[in-house]
Amino acid sequence: MKTIAIVSLLLLSVLATGAQAVQFFDFTGQAVLPAAVGQDAVAYGIILNGDAPEAPLPLNTPGAQYTLVVTGLTLTGSGASDVYSGGFVAIYEDASTAADYANPSTFRDGAMILGGVLTSLTHTMLLGTLGSANGYVDWNSGARLNDLAPADQTGWPFLVAVYRNADLVEPGYTEMWDGKVEPSGDVVANEDRSWSQVKALFR
Repeated sequence: MKTIAIVSLLLLSVLATGAQAVQFFDFTGQAVLPAAVGQDAVAYGIILNGDAPEAPLPLNTPGAQYTLVVTGLTLTGSGASDVYSGGFVAIYEDASTAADYANPSTFRDGAMILGGVLTSLTHTMLLGTLGSANGYVDWNSGARLNDLAPADQTGWPFLVAVYRNADLVEPGYTEMWDGKVEPSGDVVANEDRSWSQVKALFR
């Protein structure tokens, strides 16, 4: 497991070209990939931030569990790298039901705090059991969307290290994902300020 963690860090550091954020949603999950072009992929993950790394939004941990679900991700091109489009990414908060890969509905039975379009995803297998995937998310919905300033809602890199080792993949799934979703820079809370408060910033 230590070796896997090191490989994940190396893959994600290579994928994170130009991203400077130290805040991100850190997750591990399982994905089901389609057998042919035109079919959809789905993925279910558990967000693991805890106290570190810092999440882009404050999370109620350990009081609630946070999950990430990817749906509607259509395979549009297949080759050395597979290309997907049209996906939707949702982050849920749930304080009652623990997520269970044998029951995917447990990953989305809470409140959706963020939802957005996965504008594209490129998936590449580097070795037989090791690969990567990367794309971008534009957040456009969810109970906490307005906690992000409008400028912070789009262009979030979605970065994944992919594993197909038999001991890491849950029954019924194609591969394990170890990934993160991060803003292009640290986000600032979207707070309304009075004119007097704004002027005070420059004194």
